[in-house]
Amino acid sequence: MRKRISTLVATAALATLALAGPAGAVAPAHAPAGAKGTVTAARSQADQVLSAPATLERGRSWTSDTAQLVMQTDGNLVIYDEFGHARWASNTVGSGWLAAFQTDGNFVVYTRSGHPVWASNTAGHPGSRLVVQNDGNVVIYDGSQAVWASGTNH
Repeated sequence: MRKRISTLVATAALATLALAGPAGAVAPAHAPAGAKGTVTAARSQADQVLSAPATLERGRSWTSDTAQLVMQTDGNLVIYDEFGHARWASNTVGSGWLAAFQTDGNFVVYTRSGHPVWASNTAGHPGSRLVVQNDGNVVIYDGSQAVWASGTNH
């Protein structure tokens, strides 16, 4: 009897997922401020997944529960942990204007006049996605392969 109930529950769960499909994905409650591009929920509700093209303007951020990717008003792109400690920075203070996750898979910080001052060097990976993960890491994935990571997981 238990096996039959377990089978019925599993079947119902799979049927629900099949019916919901991609349209059933729910964006995180903390949707990005100022994000331009596609945002979808991924591995967990806490991860924030961005598809290119997506632009992060000065004073805006993309977040998960334990990481915040911020394009600061001073021009620096910074990853903060859930305690407000900076874990990584592009070191573009005074020159960065916006960060762009491009359709070629590259994530770039540009000056106000459009010159690149920092890049993930991941061009050549169209269809990639940028994920602000709940483990604190920011990663660019091409399919299931990580092509760049901030190394800020904790």
